[in-house]
Amino acid sequence: MGEGDLIDRVSALRAKVIGVMTFVALIAIHPAAAAVLQQDDSSLRPIPAPVVPPQFYERALTRGWRSEDGSPGHSYWQQSTTYDLDALLNPETGHLEGTARIRYANNAPATLQSVYLYLLQNLHKEGSPRSNSEEITGGVTLTSVFADGEELSEGELEAGPSYRVDGTLVELRPSLPVEEGDTLELEISWEVTLPQNGSGRMGHSDREMYFVAYWFPKMAVFDDLRLWDAEPYLGNAEFYDGFANYKVALTVPTGWTVMATGSLENPEEVFSALTLNRLEEAAISDELVTIAGQAERDAEAVTAYPDEGMLTYRFTADSVRDFAWTTSNIQRWDATSALVPDRDDDGEDDRVLIHSFWRPDRAPLWTQQWLYAKQSIEHHSAYTGYSYPWPHMTSVEGADIINGGMEFPMLTLIGPYEGGEAQALFSVTSHELAHMWIPMVVGSNEKRHAWMDEGATTFLEDQSRMEFWPGVDHHRVEAQSYLGVAAAGLEQSMMRHGDWYEPGPGYGIASYAKPATLMVALREFLGEEKWEAAYRAFIAEWALKHPTPWDFFSTFERFAEQDLDWFWTSFYFNTWSLDHAVGLVRPRTGGGGTVVIEDRGFALFPASVRIRTSGGEELEEFIPVEHWLAGNTQYEIEIPREAGSVIRVEIDPDGYTPDVDRTNNFWPRGQLP
Repeated sequence: MGEGDLIDRVSALRAKVIGVMTFVALIAIHPAAAAVLQQDDSSLRPIPAPVVPPQFYERALTRGWRSEDGSPGHSYWQQSTTYDLDALLNPETGHLEGTARIRYANNAPATLQSVYLYLLQNLHKEGSPRSNSEEITGGVTLTSVFADGEELSEGELEAGPSYRVDGTLVELRPSLPVEEGDTLELEISWEVTLPQNGSGRMGHSDREMYFVAYWFPKMAVFDDLRLWDAEPYLGNAEFYDGFANYKVALTVPTGWTVMATGSLENPEEVFSALTLNRLEEAAISDELVTIAGQAERDAEAVTAYPDEGMLTYRFTADSVRDFAWTTSNIQRWDATSALVPDRDDDGEDDRVLIHSFWRPDRAPLWTQQWLYAKQSIEHHSAYTGYSYPWPHMTSVEGADIINGGMEFPMLTLIGPYEGGEAQALFSVTSHELAHMWIPMVVGSNEKRHAWMDEGATTFLEDQSRMEFWPGVDHHRVEAQSYLGVAAAGLEQSMMRHGDWYEPGPGYGIASYAKPATLMVALREFLGEEKWEAAYRAFIAEWALKHPTPWDFFSTFERFAEQDLDWFWTSFYFNTWSLDHAVGLVRPRTGGGGTVVIEDRGFALFPASVRIRTSGGEELEEFIPVEHWLAGNTQYEIEIPREAGSVIRVEIDPDGYTPDVDRTNNFWPRGQLP
């Protein structure tokens, strides 16, 4: 729900709440205390509405494509695509030309009159819609388009077989509709001049390194929800991609190394014997192995040098949602390997090659980046319960292109962090590599629901930071940015489309800090065992599939064995804030008294209260969420006379509740832990 509707919504709820059926309060009472429920009508508060999935999701449930418990349905389906790509890059000019042979298998119970593809480099074409100013390169030029062997021309689709380009989208209509079970074969040739900075996500630096992404015609997603989910790329919101198999040949001049999504199939043809030996060493090592430094580059001892002066690197990749690559004739190449839990059921842990490409004069902090990447892959594999599934993970330094990081299957582009702190480089490395799980394995829709991947990776990044840099609770640190924005009333809903956020902190908070904070809060509420079971099940069940927020919600409710709509509605759909406070402490002559806990916000969450008395007792009181769900805004705790006088009250002593004002969580006021 948008903020513009919030005031009307709250007013209506307040007017109707007296008529709402009161929930049974399930109160957990400390043996030495008793609770008094506030039944004064003036104290009643708005109750979160239930989560009502959209009609397209309900349709998927009805047809068995998805399940009520959040898992994929017994009839779940998705389309199948294979790409055979050839490309030639001229590093001196940035000109790339290529041919894509695409086989698109229609597994949907539907007939497709047209298919949709992306030409994402048209973000840089004059006249294309975009969110921000971008470098203009001319975009993509299609030199030929064939469908099932028939050449198509650009034109009006109603006139017959043809295609139409609209910004970053192409609608293509073949001669015959694509029936269920049919396979459409496309062959498209194109050329493009790569931008220096592709919206901070790809490009080149001094024409001595390229990070090539969004470079080929790619099928849009046709799924069980909205059918064609083909939305223009405007530069801000990210991507929703289908899983596909790739066979790719990339041609560059000799001396230029290439690393890409997938497995390199012809290393002996493109690398020197020295490079091959060092790669073999790195593949079983836990220490740094320098594959190529400046000396090796200068001596032309890194790649092969055939007479024709060009090298073709051949890669294959199965079940990945994108394909990106990097090439350079100057970057230092470091490597090692990560050890991840057994992936092939042979009883032994497996090795993953870790590559790091960087320039010492541009990124001095990168001396340890290989180690950060190794730790991240090992940590994330263990914590998620899903071992990193691919043969390598490669990080590329991208000075002049990017400040933070940008992820692709098996590859990430990261800024130089020159003059920064090592922890900052570690954090962005851990974050980008966490994306290998979501959305690279768990294929969420980043464009519509950025919180599903960015929030999950921010959470995982903070977990790994506490392992690598102990001494600071990074979850609490992460929460501060969200809580500050929430307290200032500057939030925007987490369920808002990524292209529709207003200027300000709304998108960043809703996508990163807030969902990470809520993951921690949910873990505290459910307990680590239940939470971890739900978290790991969601990843395992939706690996190589496309979950929605409603699948996420239902999965956690399955393991929680309770309805959590109050949590999803308060925090995910709405921008309600939580504010528990110590209201009054009324002493009683001779000892004991009453402590009043107030709920001053609209968001719901249980409260833990710790009370210390002059008699040396430390009383623990738990206020269940059902008490607030009953419409109450206060909770009274009676302290027995024999316990002594109250000397201190603290709400949420563990500090994980997403409370926007912790200064009122203590009594006496100003008495911090």
